[in-house]
Amino acid sequence: MAEILKITTPLVNKNSQLNPVDRQHQDPARPFEMKDVQTVVCPMTQDDILKQNNTLIEKENSSNVLTTLLKDPAATVNFLKNIFVLQEMVQLLPAKNTTVTQEIEQMFQMLLIQPENIAAEMMRQEGNATVFRGELFDMLRSILAENPSQEMRLGVAALLKSISNIVGKKDAMAAVSNSLKFLSESLAPSKTLSEKLMNLSAAFRNADTASEQFQQLKNEILDVMKEVEGSLLYTPKLEKVNAMMLYNLSRINNNPDFFREASTNLLLMLERSQRDEFAAHVRQFRASAGKESILESSKIMDILTEIIGKQASDTQLSAATSEKIEKIIYSLLSSPCHFTPLLHFVVPVEFDFLKSFAEIWINPNGGEDLRHEEPVKDCIHMLLVFDVQGIGQFEAEIYTFGKNLELSLLCPPAHIKVFSEAASRFAKCVADSPYYMSNIRVDKLERPRSLMEVFKSLPYKRTGVNVKV
Repeated sequence: MAEILKITTPLVNKNSQLNPVDRQHQDPARPFEMKDVQTVVCPMTQDDILKQNNTLIEKENSSNVLTTLLKDPAATVNFLKNIFVLQEMVQLLPAKNTTVTQEIEQMFQMLLIQPENIAAEMMRQEGNATVFRGELFDMLRSILAENPSQEMRLGVAALLKSISNIVGKKDAMAAVSNSLKFLSESLAPSKTLSEKLMNLSAAFRNADTASEQFQQLKNEILDVMKEVEGSLLYTPKLEKVNAMMLYNLSRINNNPDFFREASTNLLLMLERSQRDEFAAHVRQFRASAGKESILESSKIMDILTEIIGKQASDTQLSAATSEKIEKIIYSLLSSPCHFTPLLHFVVPVEFDFLKSFAEIWINPNGGEDLRHEEPVKDCIHMLLVFDVQGIGQFEAEIYTFGKNLELSLLCPPAHIKVFSEAASRFAKCVADSPYYMSNIRVDKLERPRSLMEVFKSLPYKRTGVNVKV
């Protein structure tokens, strides 16, 4: 007979109760606990990564503004088309609105440019895209190319911050003043609080006075914002305005020696042969920094600003075009920037009573959009989205490899035959220039493409992570 195994009763006090393990509890000395290490987790998709990086943390209803803009590269084109539709509507306004009608009509007439003025207008728009241009900045780029050490990079970055403070200090103060004024008007039922905000707004409106009393005014703002946050009138919208105001406040460096210290520190890092040239460029920049910019402002951008201001101030007009106004503001303010590092041009043209509205995006480092393993040098990538009145929308994508051009033209399906036959004439358009076209492709435009589809490097720049496992 098989022997029966003896099983010993566990030595456990039956009267005591075992507390269940709290899986949510973590030892404060340990930052986290690794669990289920054998489980393979699928990596996040590209859409999830973009959603994570383009929305505010812990804000479920945050609007994905920049991704929406990237998916609509012709935002400004659509706006320009619609404001000319608005022009036709304005002409039907009653006679009592003749003053408004004449003012808007004059702005519309000034907005369109002739073909011979396209190049000059694009140069003005490009010239106002950045202040980091000139001999000083060319030298800084060459210095980093020769010595890309961490110490040198930090020295150049400090100098650029000081220059940005010199150029944008007044704008930052004006932005703080505008935010305070908006908060004051929004909190008008609270008279005492509203009056404090309006007084601070007036103080920041005067840049000289604000610079002299900056620290005192900054402390007053921080104190009054505590009262604002505790107000019953404080809304999520005002919370965003408050955050923007504090950000602009942090951009202001009131140290008068900031530029001198940054330039001196960088000067000591340079080779002796570079110091005299660098010092001369610094003196030249400092001498011209206090003067008004010699760059001519863009006519189109100035008029668009006036149109936006007019529509924003007139409730009747802004109610009909608020969505279009919002798109144009996002489009004009988001590029170029660190999220969308592309040159951006808006070109409305009138030729022989025919109107055309174009938006141009350019990546100067176009080789990164080809996604080749080997870097491609001297490559520029361009996207031209233009709408011709009575014909339709076109997309022209151009790659330049040195002097070699490759053109891809997508046109309305009804006109594909005409433009396919005219492809040979495109090459003749550049025959008198140093450039030549080696490849021309004409196809139909089935749907408007997004910037992410055209500029392949944008999603990688925006997420900042490119890891292979």
